[in-house]
Amino acid sequence: MFSTDADLFFLSPLTGLTTPNDFGVLYLLRRDINLCMGGSCQALWPAAMGMLAGVDLLAKFLEGSDATGKVRDRFRSFVGRFFGLNPTDQEVLYQLRNALLHSFGLYSKTPQGKVYRFFLTDDPAAVGLVSQKPGKPPGKYYIDLRALHREFEKAVEAYRTALDSDSRLQANFAAMFVNYGRIHIG
Repeated sequence: MFSTDADLFFLSPLTGLTTPNDFGVLYLLRRDINLCMGGSCQALWPAAMGMLAGVDLLAKFLEGSDATGKVRDRFRSFVGRFFGLNPTDQEVLYQLRNALLHSFGLYSKTPQGKVYRFFLTDDPAAVGLVSQKPGKPPGKYYIDLRALHREFEKAVEAYRTALDSDSRLQANFAAMFVNYGRIHIG
């Protein structure tokens, strides 16, 4: 059961499936992200939104919980572990998630009043995911969407690998799969 559910969930987005069928939620999300990222007609903001929603999804599975009020902690834990981000960049990426998913914008403000302004770039040669430009005011962050896509895909694979050998992660995965793992499209 675990292996079959995980195989469906982590199926490569390059695999063509026909309807009617059961689809893994992560498969559908990654397929749509790839569609937005590639080709002559790109939709980079929706791709970024998909990746950040994907982190939310994977973070639920990692923790085995969808408890209200714990989104920030789950998100930051996942990107810290699987993106290798330091605590500052974890928060920056979380604030980008809030800006895009809640307002389709590039501005976020914490309850403590800290302001984040984002600039999204598309540089195939970018090395870093999060950066601040020298001489720019604090609170302005540059996020490279190609780097975000690379890191997201690496995180998916790293989580899948960790899942294969950790019974606690498998139990967490199974707890979330029933509600968030599969969609039937007829």
